[in-house]
Amino acid sequence: MLITGKKLKSVRVETQSGQFLGTVLGIELETDTGIIEKYYVKNKTLISGLFEDKLIINKSQIISLDDKKMIVEDGAVKNAAREKRALNRMENVENTTPVITSKEL
Repeated sequence: MLITGKKLKSVRVETQSGQFLGTVLGIELETDTGIIEKYYVKNKTLISGLFEDKLIINKSQIISLDDKKMIVEDGAVKNAAREKRALNRMENVENTTPVITSKEL
């Protein structure tokens, strides 16, 4: 099946368990092969603490895709939450001031 970019942007994205994630916002294409590697999803109903306004779905996380709906693994949402927590921890470390705990140099 062929689908236009305009039509792709109206495709609903849901998890296996039926949780609505949003609609396709854009794609990332591998120019050497012409294969879509990632889909960017615009979140319509914010899930507190999970992601702000978009989610990146790797092609390996997609179970099915047609011109109306994309179904992704339930783990795609869990991975996004885990990655967000890891990024927050890294940002917290970067924003700290070093403390000298020893007088020896």
